[in-house]
Amino acid sequence: MLARLRLQRLADALSSRYVVVEREVIHRSPILLTPFKSDGLIEVDSLERFVALAYDAAGLRPDQVDTGAVILTGAALERANARAIDELFAAQGGRFVCATAGHRLEAILAAHGSGAVARSRERGTTVLNIDVGGGTTKLALCVAGVVEEASAIAVGARNVPLPVPEMADAIVAAANGRGTSRDLLPPLPHTPRPDEIVLSGGVSEHFYGRDRTAHGDRGLALARALEERRARLPAEIVEGREGIRATVVGASQFTVQLSGSTIFVSTADALPVRNVPVVRAEVATLATAATSIEGTGPIALAIPWRGAPRHAALRALGEAILTAAGPHRPLIVALEADIAHTLGRILVDELGAAGPLVVVDGLDLRDLDYVDIGGIVRPAGVVPVVIKSLVFAGG
Repeated sequence: MLARLRLQRLADALSSRYVVVEREVIHRSPILLTPFKSDGLIEVDSLERFVALAYDAAGLRPDQVDTGAVILTGAALERANARAIDELFAAQGGRFVCATAGHRLEAILAAHGSGAVARSRERGTTVLNIDVGGGTTKLALCVAGVVEEASAIAVGARNVPLPVPEMADAIVAAANGRGTSRDLLPPLPHTPRPDEIVLSGGVSEHFYGRDRTAHGDRGLALARALEERRARLPAEIVEGREGIRATVVGASQFTVQLSGSTIFVSTADALPVRNVPVVRAEVATLATAATSIEGTGPIALAIPWRGAPRHAALRALGEAILTAAGPHRPLIVALEADIAHTLGRILVDELGAAGPLVVVDGLDLRDLDYVDIGGIVRPAGVVPVVIKSLVFAGG
């Protein structure tokens, strides 16, 4: 999916953050089922041709696209070449960021893309989004515009060798907050109870009657089984904005988070960076918290810094950052307040910080997140960010 975005700068105190205020979709490609080779690996050539055709159909060249995201989800994550494909397409996209969506992130993306999050915000209600795909079913509980809880089960219409009634029963159980033998994440809590349910994913297209064609899987049968069990679900089912495209639409909304415009980048080749582990801590405990990341590889320090941007305070902050980071490079510093450029200059010019260094503001990162930061988008001078958890099969 290709879209044209319009950005607007916020006028909050100590903030120069840009937000997306308008999104015009200019091209939606056809749906391509993930192509797998006989050995179980993902067929890279087919994906490359598909992407090239999408650019051609949209009348665009790759170098005309400012930013975007490559996201691997569901069964594709389990393939041995998943990581290599993720990096390949992200590298070809230039300023693209790559995200490998674990079950929780995929649930959140689908809830945003289906419209469940917006619906809960607009109505002040609790909406449960159930995304039924080919290999997994993700559930996200949206409370007044925020995804408060997420869960997932190994149930889907294409890659799960279980009887359809058993899969439908598992989805109903998960929607009611009960554990199943197929749990991939802990069950949803029993409260709050949803006021409405939105279905997304490929099976939702059959459920809502938008697609009555068989696709060589059990999507039609699973949709019928869910309809038969409708009364056992915890709330009424309503129709969302997107079905099979919910995750990719959610990615366009959820992943294009933008830093403030006062970023600091030490060298031109410091960006993009990918898959950087995040440590979030107050200044006083930053050094201890950073010891959880072993080795000398990249690290992102997320600091909820408060106070006036006085030089002495920023220098003390810089000293604490360098002590905590030690030999880790590239070093990413993420702040909420609009002090990134000033802090970056102090780190390099006064404290002698060496190696790739990026300081960004306007972000809210959490401990145990992973972050990708793309290249600088001109003329706004911001960087696109993806916050996610990486989940790959062992080996």
